[in-house]
Amino acid sequence: IIAVAAQRGWGIYQLDVKSAFLHGELMEDVFVEQPKGYEAAGKQHMVYKLHKALYGLEQAPRAWFSRIEAYFMKEGFESSTSEQTLFIKREGGKILIVSIYVDDLLFTGNDEGLLNEFKTSMKKEFDMTDLGKMRYFLGIEVVQKDDGIFICQRKYAAEVIERFGM
Repeated sequence: IIAVAAQRGWGIYQLDVKSAFLHGELMEDVFVEQPKGYEAAGKQHMVYKLHKALYGLEQAPRAWFSRIEAYFMKEGFESSTSEQTLFIKREGGKILIVSIYVDDLLFTGNDEGLLNEFKTSMKKEFDMTDLGKMRYFLGIEVVQKDDGIFICQRKYAAEVIERFGM
């Protein structure tokens, strides 16, 4: 997504999904013990049946991805045949490209209206934080200027040097 955006002079934007895994809907029955200290009086032997995924639950990442993938399909996106987490939406000459990494969405496109429509739609469907133009991602610094997009790991390298007293 960075290469495409840089080549075409587009900006890359970032949304963060709050409590992403809690949006996932379970496809199978999952039961959990009552948390210690929160057992229902007289029902300590009973378990809870989950209706939504929880953090730490083995099925949570898959349930979340299935939920957001279904939403993208409903909104007219196509999934990439070569990258499962990449989605593309085309409307005439307009294009919107979205990449998902766990609970972060990176997106770019050639139409400001389509970008804003996407942000509004996502915020309405999921609890999101708009992080604006991407500046840091997975320890990589991203500098977006008129003459291109530049990435580096200066901050990471400085932390390694400091940690080892060099």
